[in-house]
Amino acid sequence: MQCTVEDAVSENAVSGSYATLLVVNDYMYGVNDEELATFDLKNDKDPILIDVQNVGFGIENIYHIDGILFIGSVSALHIYEIQGNGIPVSSSTTNYFEADMTSCDPVISDGQFAYVTLSTSAAVGPCGRWEQINELRIYNVEDVNNPVLVSTTLMEFPKGLAIDGDYLFVCEGNSGLKVFNILDRENPTEIEFIEGFETFDVIAKDGLLMVTNSTEIRQYDYTDINNITYLSSIDL
Repeated sequence: MQCTVEDAVSENAVSGSYATLLVVNDYMYGVNDEELATFDLKNDKDPILIDVQNVGFGIENIYHIDGILFIGSVSALHIYEIQGNGIPVSSSTTNYFEADMTSCDPVISDGQFAYVTLSTSAAVGPCGRWEQINELRIYNVEDVNNPVLVSTTLMEFPKGLAIDGDYLFVCEGNSGLKVFNILDRENPTEIEFIEGFETFDVIAKDGLLMVTNSTEIRQYDYTDINNITYLSSIDL
């Protein structure tokens, strides 16, 4: 696995839900299609690879909160706990499907719950599948050794997602962006659907929403969650 410190997301930075590199204290964690690698950054000009573990297959993202790594793959939610020596240890693997199926998905977490989007398409492409599954799933992960599915919400073609308090923002592919009130994690309530443009990933921070797609970054003000306002766009 080849990666650099400059490519990684620090623990204090804000990133989208498709990150594959991140920095926690003196260590950098990176994922490729199958592996989780740990680098010692005590000398940040000369990162040292100290551990590589096989996670599974089809790894799509890595997310960190409070010493816990959440890794999303095409078939499962993987949770690792970072030890005192910086090396993560597997806590659990939660398979999304009983049958031999896969989907595209990232995962994020607020520490108590993990939020996963599963998406498939009838069209040819990386998410093309014979059987269609498009869902938002919320897992209770207070016990990282035993995640519990608490809700499933049908979606159109969900991609990246972001959380701010009791609000969850979910990209819906070519359809737009959906906003959910998740005060009750077992019953997410859709409160806004910003339609008419492509969405792939989203960042939510301090009332500013940044939504990305293949051609632009859109900015929205969600200070008033009931009146989300378009601010500007930047061409990519």
